[in-house]
Amino acid sequence: MKRGKLVVVSSIVFAVMIGFTISASAQEEPVIPDWIKTAVTFWVQDQISDLEFINIIQYFVENEIIILPSSDDRIIENLQIFQSELNEKIQQSQALRNNAQIQQTIKESNKEFSENPNFNSLIENRESEWVSTEKNQIIPLMYDLMQNDAAKILQAIVEQDQKSDSLFTYAEIFVTNSYGVNVAMTGKTSDYIQNDEVWWTEAQQNGIYLEEGVFDESAGVYASDIALKIVDDKGNFIGVMKAVINVEQLITTDK
Repeated sequence: MKRGKLVVVSSIVFAVMIGFTISASAQEEPVIPDWIKTAVTFWVQDQISDLEFINIIQYFVENEIIILPSSDDRIIENLQIFQSELNEKIQQSQALRNNAQIQQTIKESNKEFSENPNFNSLIENRESEWVSTEKNQIIPLMYDLMQNDAAKILQAIVEQDQKSDSLFTYAEIFVTNSYGVNVAMTGKTSDYIQNDEVWWTEAQQNGIYLEEGVFDESAGVYASDIALKIVDDKGNFIGVMKAVINVEQLITTDK
């Protein structure tokens, strides 16, 4: 069971239950119906898919078994939009990881570390300086990783998306090398080292990792994360890309 799914449950189901009225018992003391308890349990335990869970809620709304205020009704609509936009962003991220300039930047970084016998000490020293930096401070290493050619490509994608009609836009995108450290990023991340994170190891091992509805510290928003394994033209592992998607529209419905 993903930790992110529990956060989505707490935000979505809480919002639904705050506003609903069961038509069969409108005059009685409100209770949580068994079908909600069962549906949530099945969804959290991955016994039904996200789409099946959405369809269950939507069925009861459309048949007026549940009557929702307009703000809560929008949650259902936003969930459907989110699913569609998430699929689009996965496809876009899969294409982006194969970008020639991004791959070149990663390969150059991997070569630099492979030729340095003291790369572990270098990484540890950079991480120490990185995490001790004030929140609004940018050190030269961070600046370089936000200004290289690969970072400019990532920034262009994020800026274009944020200007679009998308409800769920990229909050940030960054790329690591095979050593698990940042090589290009659209903004300052919380850490320099990423290979101690679940999303990084899962993407490396399985090719893709998705996490839904957790607070992203570096992006400063509730986010759904897409992490993808990056390989070269021979299929060799060279790094990982992470795209962070702002999902606060699932939580805040008064915008």
